[in-house]
Amino acid sequence: MFRLKLIAGQDGLNKYVSWMCYTEDPDTIEFIRGSELAITTGLNVFRHSDNANDKSNEYVTEFLSQTINELINRGASGLIVNVGKYIETIPAAIIALCDRLQFPLFTMPWEIHTIDLMQEVCNMIVNDNQKNKTLEQNFYEAIFHPKSFDVKSLKNTPFANAEEFSIILMQIPENPFDGNTDQLQHYIDFSFNLRINLSPADFCWFLYENLAVYILHTDGRDTAAVMSKTAKKNKYFSDSRVAVSSVCSSYKGLEAEFYHAEFALNFYDDDKSVCDFNQLGVYKIFAEVKDLNLLKNFYNEVLGKLDSLGKAKREDYLATLKLYTDFGGRIQKTAEENAAHRNTINYRIHRISEILGIDVQDSENMYKIQTALHIKKLLEKIQR
Repeated sequence: MFRLKLIAGQDGLNKYVSWMCYTEDPDTIEFIRGSELAITTGLNVFRHSDNANDKSNEYVTEFLSQTINELINRGASGLIVNVGKYIETIPAAIIALCDRLQFPLFTMPWEIHTIDLMQEVCNMIVNDNQKNKTLEQNFYEAIFHPKSFDVKSLKNTPFANAEEFSIILMQIPENPFDGNTDQLQHYIDFSFNLRINLSPADFCWFLYENLAVYILHTDGRDTAAVMSKTAKKNKYFSDSRVAVSSVCSSYKGLEAEFYHAEFALNFYDDDKSVCDFNQLGVYKIFAEVKDLNLLKNFYNEVLGKLDSLGKAKREDYLATLKLYTDFGGRIQKTAEENAAHRNTINYRIHRISEILGIDVQDSENMYKIQTALHIKKLLEKIQR
């Protein structure tokens, strides 16, 4: 329709386009926000030729080179040159530059009006944005108000026939744009998300409190690993934590998977890049206990009597208990790992049995103690 011709930068065609902008002066490019598709007629080339009485073609190369470098510095997605009047042909050096920088460069014949192209593309962007907003709202409902969710809302979307769903959460410690949510969303849309190698058809995302919530129609573990690595290199999100849920087979499981991913955020470890709900072991069972008082009461019933001790001794006894239960009641192994004498460990176990009023060596009691120690760890993480 507009007779656009791609002449360079084919390897950059996967970029998002947030809007279109018209520019004739490289100095005005600083006002764009990023991901715009720019268009120019080269009017400055004509002005330069007139003012400097310079009819050579060297200024075309200089003008386009400066314009393209400024656009790239500002995160633009590509450039369209309206050729035929001020710029007749694109110099080979510019084609080579755009290929090297993977910056899409198009030409459009002079008789095609720039305003017509801009209006058409911007209308397409508005329609796409509206569809994305609707999809975001639908998934928000599926997670937080599942009873009001209508599966028909997924029709004609990439999620329509999905057989897998998963959720990734990226916790944002604070809004880096002075609380401006629109600016934060724009940055994630057109800067951060470009770096995690996902097509727009692969996911939907929205902001919820201090979380960026990503819904995928695949297992999200590989993407979560890339997202975590990308966040650590990002000037705004280097302290962000990333968590991933397990996989559910229907949109009906999204409410639970959001909770699972949120629960996993408690288990962030500097040694691991992602808080993976799938790797939480016994804690996956605790995640289904919605009333934390049940867990607190169980801990108090089993180990609460140790609170009568001083803090240092209590922690020492709990550490010994953990090793003792981990090693199946083997005194010698517990002593070696605790860097203590065997008799010392025997004394502690005997003393703990007296305080708790149970036989710590009994297998059933040992299981209860292990469970209580897991609960203690969980409650400490949640409190932090």
